[in-house]
Amino acid sequence: SMVLNLGLFTSQSKLYHDYDTPQERGKILYNINLLIIGGLMLFVFPAYLCGLDYWILGILFKNTIRYADYRIWILLMILTSLFAFMLTNFLYTSERINTVKRYSLCRTFGVNIISIAVLYAWQNTDSIRSRLAITSCAELALLLVFYVYYIKEMRFMVDKEMIRKVLRIGLPMLLSTLFSIVINFGDKFFLEKYIDYKTLSVYYLAIAFASVISILSTSLQNVWLPLFLKEKDIQKNLESTGKIIRKLVLLLIVLTVAIIGGFALCIILQIIPTDYSEVLYILPILLIGQIMVTIAILYSNYLIYFERTSLVSWAGLAVSTLSVGLNILLIPHWKAYGAAVTLLISNGCYLVIYYLALQYFKKKHAPVTASSEE
Repeated sequence: SMVLNLGLFTSQSKLYHDYDTPQERGKILYNINLLIIGGLMLFVFPAYLCGLDYWILGILFKNTIRYADYRIWILLMILTSLFAFMLTNFLYTSERINTVKRYSLCRTFGVNIISIAVLYAWQNTDSIRSRLAITSCAELALLLVFYVYYIKEMRFMVDKEMIRKVLRIGLPMLLSTLFSIVINFGDKFFLEKYIDYKTLSVYYLAIAFASVISILSTSLQNVWLPLFLKEKDIQKNLESTGKIIRKLVLLLIVLTVAIIGGFALCIILQIIPTDYSEVLYILPILLIGQIMVTIAILYSNYLIYFERTSLVSWAGLAVSTLSVGLNILLIPHWKAYGAAVTLLISNGCYLVIYYLALQYFKKKHAPVTASSEE
């Protein structure tokens, strides 16, 4: 779903506040959704009709999975995730915080409660199919209810100039997303080829605990990006970014210590089996990498701000190429540790690239004194 939005969530966040009138903003929203639907008609539905999804899975997994049994529900979940992401981005961008709170709470509690109730009632059925079916249907029902807010804002007029501008900002972000997938899922791709499922489960548990920072980062970015792009005074954005980064680094360091300590306590109390104790050695590497990419994302917002998203895609190409090389070199010998080190180095490279890019654009567009915040 992150690929299928064609990077247009960035265009939505950037351009919504570039226009002052409801008419122009409504046209932007309509044209963005029109492009997404066009992308689905052009790429996704023909791919499913021709069975290309089976071919993709054949490349990704060496072991047979029962994909055919769940294919239709996975497609529905992809589509609902895509439009739910665009809806959430719109609600944040238009600063409808109460609405996005209601939507998020309904998704979090409503979908999970319904799913657990159905799984309990249908214990003798295929639990995977039941979960996928009820989750995707519940998500779709909520999406249809809340999408009304989105549709009401739209102005149903095609604007070719707007479409060109939307694509110019969004498509480089699509390429960046593709490269990010190579980085964030390449480790799992190579690990699945070289290690057994027992070792893989240790790595996945480490990833699950490290994803706490990733979830926090995503939530922060969803809230911060629209506010950041709305502010037209670059100096104020630089000062705000500096303050956020200082507070965020301190918070993430505390959170990292808490996560590692919490996991160790779970091992000691045998809440988590001792077979997973190796996670304690992998987890710090992954957590440091997550902190790096969280800060890097905040710096990357300046490339969206200056409409230089092409540089984001070039950075993604460079880092993803490095990531693949490191995975090939390290994973056969170091297994899960090699994958964790690759993510750490890749995220560190992102941080350095975006920081240097910020320094360049800061001097070019808004020269400031040496005492200013980074």
